[in-house]
Amino acid sequence: MKFVPERLEVAAGDRITWVNRDFVPHSVTARARGIESGDLAEGASWSTVATKPGEIPYICRLHPVMRAVVVVK
Repeated sequence: MKFVPERLEVAAGDRITWVNRDFVPHSVTARARGIESGDLAEGASWSTVATKPGEIPYICRLHPVMRAVVVVK
């Protein structure tokens, strides 16, 4: 029930892929950047490309205590 890693640094243009390795569904949600993966079932993945430099804090919409950040350089 956590994002691993909780802080990820990437370069602009990098593709980021999240994989749900838990037995319950999760999401990747960063409303400020318009990022929403939808519900990801166990084993499902979702990707996006980091385009704009800055910090992107995100949560699991289904479990808001799950928080992490992507830093785009």
